[in-house]
Amino acid sequence: MARPSSFFVAAGFFLALAGTVRARDEERPVATAIADAIESCVDTSAIRFRVEDRRVLLEAGDTAAVSAAIVRHYPMIERDGLAPQRLVLWRHPQFGWVYVALLVNPSKPGEVCYTATFGANRFDLSTALIEKYFGVGTATK
Repeated sequence: MARPSSFFVAAGFFLALAGTVRARDEERPVATAIADAIESCVDTSAIRFRVEDRRVLLEAGDTAAVSAAIVRHYPMIERDGLAPQRLVLWRHPQFGWVYVALLVNPSKPGEVCYTATFGANRFDLSTALIEKYFGVGTATK
């Protein structure tokens, strides 16, 4: 039996690698749309994500549901015009699951900035969203 040429072995390796990358993207939908850092809307700080951090930009419907829950819990958010336009669900390395509230950056209209973070454990819908975006059983990890 003839041995496969190194070209075919290399091609197989890269196809397998591409499959792995695709699976990672499916595990973290829309995660590639989130920059490595998000500037604060109110000061010079930034949230910096590590490559291995679990994070996802929530879909519009989920953002609306969580935003409404945040406003119910913290009415001053809406009063001050800071209700989230988008939300990132992030597994903070030290604090667990949090929502990062995003607004269009007033000084950079093509970008977003964050206004606040909120502990996901304060909101009943968080477990279902963590499982939706990251898989069953990850809500407590």
